[in-house]
Amino acid sequence: MFTPNDLIDIAAKMEKNGQAVYLAAKKKVDSRTLKSLLQWMADEEAAHQEWFLEQKDTWSASADQTDLETMLPDVIKEMMGDKTLSLDDVDFSRIRTASDMLDTFVAFENDTILFYEFLQAFVQDTQALAGLEKIIKEEKTHVEKLTDMIQAISSKKISEQAFSI
Repeated sequence: MFTPNDLIDIAAKMEKNGQAVYLAAKKKVDSRTLKSLLQWMADEEAAHQEWFLEQKDTWSASADQTDLETMLPDVIKEMMGDKTLSLDDVDFSRIRTASDMLDTFVAFENDTILFYEFLQAFVQDTQALAGLEKIIKEEKTHVEKLTDMIQAISSKKISEQAFSI
């Protein structure tokens, strides 16, 4: 059975993984603008992780204490297996272009958003719910910024060579 704290742990791990990947990507770029953006994203992920860890033991399951595992959609259960919604299973050595790397980041951020939207059903506290909604909005901003970077590459405003992949 998954408890609300298990879901918080998963969310915190996702944020920690995202932070590590963005910091690793930052080491592979030459552009100061891209370095700055990746550092900002890593800092955002660290702040999100801290927020989730502060929520431990404050969320409760729905009033009837329904077994969360039976409520989890198949997609979420699959993501929550051994991988816990992380970028750990991405083989970055197979990524050949900056656009492909950014697409990977967008997919991760979108999965994160879906998971957090799912979590909203288990948050009873209005203040905690507002915090989660704020994080969802920030994750959507990450997707927008990454998408802008992909568009800048495709329109040749940023060179693929800005990333030393």
